[in-house]
Parts: sequence; structure tokens; C-alpha cells
Amino acid sequence: LIATGSELEITLQAAEDLSGAWRPELGVEVNESKDIKECPSGSLWVPSGPFLMGSNSSHAGRDESPVHVVEVSGFCLDQQEGRDESGQLLEGLSRQEAVDYCERRGGRLPTEAEWEKAARGGCELGSDARRCDPTDLRPYPWGAAAPDCERANHQSTASGRPTLCFEGARQEASALGDGPYGHKELAGNLWEWTQDVYHPQTYGTGMPRLNPLGPASGDVFVLRGGGWNTFSTNMRNANRFTSNLEG
Repeated sequence: LIATGSELEITLQAAEDLSGAWRPELGVEVNESKDIKECPSGSLWVPSGPFLMGSNSSHAGRDESPVHVVEVSGFCLDQQEGRDESGQLLEGLSRQEAVDYCERRGGRLPTEAEWEKAARGGCELGSDARRCDPTDLRPYPWGAAAPDCERANHQSTASGRPTLCFEGARQEASALGDGPYGHKELAGNLWEWTQDVYHPQTYGTGMPRLNPLGPASGDVFVLRGGGWNTFSTNMRNANRFTSNLEG
């Protein structure tokens, strides 16, 4: 649900995301954000400003490129995945059910760009807080370290053969896999619906975008973040999934 209205050391894993991705025009300046707002209880602020969207890593699909600069307005995003009145995770919701849940609470689903901004973090978090730089292509919500069962509930490939971290969705969010602004379970546990209609060429030629939306119409929607039975390679911030494979 989105309410309306450390410097990280780069590793070889993160460097994989940079192969062929960095271009001088991506190095846009970052203006200091002064738009911090108080969010409703249970949600956290994601500041306005530019971030780098997409990936050119060896694990990325063609619909994740080109890497480009996106700027979104600041917003409040629930700190944890949705729950019912008894505190149980809302698992297996259709997209319409997710839309209805958000509207009942006075909000809406995040756009695909807003979701990735919350998961990756903005350019103010890289090695140069004044402009976008290669270290801003953080591949996971927690940074550059490869996924494991402490950081995300998924089907881990850390030891070679895929192994479930947990049989099903965990009710308690991991404390070690938090995103750059403090949000939990952005990777793993449950796939998360976004507002956008899916299109494989949403990112176009890689020109900068401001508060972007997907196509105006369509019946295939974007999910993000991975689930409890998703492989490690699909825990990446930039990974796009569609309702064509809903299950």
C-alpha cells in the first residue's frame, strides 16, 4: 500500500549489474530533498529524487533494460506486507482484491517505479550523494550481498541446489533484509502487486522519466519482489514478473 498524497561498498556481485549499463548521461545531479513528511502509522517515507531503474546484469531479462534515470515524488509506503485485521498476511490476493484493500485504507498500489525506488533507494545513497553513480545500482534491497535465508524468505541457491528457506510465507518479517528506507520483505516471502500494466518495452530508449506509469490499458499487470518459492536470481530489485504466470 502506498499512501496518497550508508554508503554501500560495491562488490563483485553488484559490479555484475554494471556491465554495459553505465553511461555518462546517467550521472544526473541530486538536489537535497527537504520533503520529509510524517506518514500514517505502519508506513515509512520514501523521499523524492532520482534513482537508477533497471538492470543489465547477466540474470536480467530484456524487459529490465536499458538502465535509466527515474524521478518520483516522495510517498509513504507500508513498512510490511499487507495483513488482515487479525494480523495474518494477505496471501493469494487477486490484483483487484489488492486494489480494493488499498482503497479501503485510503491509499493505492505503488507504481512499478515507486516500488523499485523503495527497494533500490535513490542516488543520494551511493558513493556520491550529489549525483547518480554506478554504486546506485544496488541489486537487492539490503545492498550488494547475495540473497540468503537470513535476508529473504525464498528458494535459496546459495549452496548450489535450490532449497526452500521456509515452507510457505513467513508471518514474521526478517530483520536482516530491510530495504534502504527501512521497509521489510521487499524481496521474497510474497510477490507484490503494482499499479502498472505490463509491457516488455516500458523503459523505451532509456530517456529519463518523471513519475512514470505503464501503458494506459491492458489486462496483464506487473508484480515485484519475489515469493517464498522464488529462486535467488529473481530476488533482484529490477526483476519484473507478470500476472500471466499468476499462481
